[in-house]
Amino acid sequence: MLDLKHSPVLCIGAAHWDVRSQSQEPVRRGTSNPVSVSRYPGGVAHNVAVNVCRLGSKTGLVSRWGNDSAGDAIQSLLTDKGLTVIPLPRSMIYPTATYTAVLEPNGELAFGLADMAIYDDFTEDILAALKSDFKSFPIWFVDTNLPIETLDVLTRWQQGNGFIAADAVSVAKSSKLLSVINRLDLLFCNRDEAAELTGTSLKVESDIVAAGKELILQGARAVIITMGSLGVHLFDGEGHRYFQAKTVDVVDVTGAGDSLIAGTLSGISRGYDLEHSLQLGLATAAFTLKKQGATTEDLRELSVDAIGTV
Repeated sequence: MLDLKHSPVLCIGAAHWDVRSQSQEPVRRGTSNPVSVSRYPGGVAHNVAVNVCRLGSKTGLVSRWGNDSAGDAIQSLLTDKGLTVIPLPRSMIYPTATYTAVLEPNGELAFGLADMAIYDDFTEDILAALKSDFKSFPIWFVDTNLPIETLDVLTRWQQGNGFIAADAVSVAKSSKLLSVINRLDLLFCNRDEAAELTGTSLKVESDIVAAGKELILQGARAVIITMGSLGVHLFDGEGHRYFQAKTVDVVDVTGAGDSLIAGTLSGISRGYDLEHSLQLGLATAAFTLKKQGATTEDLRELSVDAIGTV
């Protein structure tokens, strides 16, 4: 087994601008809704990378941006945050991606609007020139905003050379992982994504347990199935364990899943076992739920070592 203690983490995937529209009243379709709007960097790989960095681990980020001011701004901002940004050539075809989240007054997502075409331009020939730069990061995290062909290339590069984790991201995108699942050291998915990956309906806990075991049989070395406030299920060669979610006063659910991933990867990068790493992930998610947005500077206050050695 690889010794991953003190290993830096490389996050590869979506890093773009999020537009957050908070409705003042329950969202009504087919009419105008009064909202307050804010703009900040987001994307799964971005959120995970920033939070891993704020938890104290050396972190790199690889994403694809347009040849525009939005791309200039996000690259500069991420570098200022302390991330090692490995820049890809800018796309001359697509603009920097944007995700618009429309939230209910209680912070729950009403619906999202995604302009993500640029990630289809995230191809092997673009990555190949930077392969040597990736080797200094033993731990890789990828998200399914990447094309299937790119996920195939990256998992082949890393298999046997380090640790690779992936997030299913959404039901629609989760199926991209089916052809590479046997190369994953750790798969993150929620209940709906697990159902899609196994072709089953997950209505009761026994269904979730069966799905997790099936994903292990498909080749993933470990699987984490998240269920929001209902907790988390962990599957690996040692079997199945369930962890309760921490009870908090929720301010904003945006990015909680990404924070759980970040905390877990931060634990792995410190050399913690998977159970203790997941405990850090749960604490990171709970901390994020109490704050506005997917990432927060306050995350630096979290006592990582105390959590990771419980």
